Amino acid sequence: MGRGLSLMLVLLAAATAARASPYWIEYEPTGGLFPEEEGWTRFTRYGGAERSLEDGWLVLDGTASVGIQDYYVMPMDGALAPEPGELFILQWRLSVEQLTGYNDPSVAVNSDEGWAVGLKMSETEVVSSFEPEVSATFEPGIPHTFELRSYDMRSYTLSIDGVVAISGSFWLSLYQSDVRWGDGVFGGASLSRWDYVRFGVVPECSSLTLVVGLWAGGLAVRFKTGR
Repeated sequence: MGRGLSLMLVLLAAATAARASPYWIEYEPTGGLFPEEEGWTRFTRYGGAERSLEDGWLVLDGTASVGIQDYYVMPMDGALAPEPGELFILQWRLSVEQLTGYNDPSVAVNSDEGWAVGLKMSETEVVSSFEPEVSATFEPGIPHTFELRSYDMRSYTLSIDGVVAISGSFWLSLYQSDVRWGDGVFGGASLSRWDYVRFGVVPECSSLTLVVGLWAGGLAVRFKTGR
């Protein structure tokens, strides 16, 4: 592992002891498994999408019908409430290659207290599910990296390729304590490729440094304390 990664592990242990339950969960198709084989719960409608794992990407082809849904949920059992000095981060990277009807590939977070943020994507834009006037555009035809951050699960910022594009608000939801993503919109048909989905609650002061350092060291961090 080397001295650098060992130091990261020491920092991680110190951060875990100092705060109430930091954790980090990730899904990466490079492992050769579908999400439900790595702890996510799969939900489908109209048979679900045609799926494949291609060159490290999860391909969801739901173009056969606007009624198709194929999305993945991780219940978090009360772990979606950052403490003071902590930060919730959700990251994903995908390419939307074809779309009919409504923006279809989507991600959503339902907090412990029933507040939610949902984001739907097309080939050129991301739109907030609960804030009709909130959207941002991006270049079509290439993958993009998205990162959602929230300190209080009431407001959030969304960055696209490292640039803040949206500052928005959570809305009241019917669901609690989960993260979901995939082909989740009824009324849209899409072909999308997902490179990864990652999320967690991390110490604010070292969030990016710590997480990036652990990835660079080749360590998949999967820990939850207090669940």
